[in-house]
Amino acid sequence: MKHTILFLAVAGTLAIAGAAHADYKRIKTAKQFNSDIVGKKLTDEQGNVFVANADGTISAKLQSGKKFSGTWVWNKKFWCRNGVLDGKALGTDCQLWEIDGATARMTREKGKGKTTIYSINN
Repeated sequence: MKHTILFLAVAGTLAIAGAAHADYKRIKTAKQFNSDIVGKKLTDEQGNVFVANADGTISAKLQSGKKFSGTWVWNKKFWCRNGVLDGKALGTDCQLWEIDGATARMTREKGKGKTTIYSINN
């Protein structure tokens, strides 16, 4: 029993350390964002799915059942979105995006706000 608990503790520590040491690279150009993110399904930890479409719109399927719609543009190394959630305007938020393989990390408020991790699916 002691070995099982020790194994689980070590495995948990390694999993957390691995996640903390992901090798994210910042997306710096519209060309890179279009190649790596646009048109792909981005799924967060809660199962919400977002797609930044090539026409500048954002599609979303939220687990809460709320409706989200929005538009986006690339502006000086940031992805700027303007969204509406259940009829309430969210305003514009320019976000810093980073990528590591099939994982993306988005940080709101030009890299100074809340961070969300997404899995990227075609």
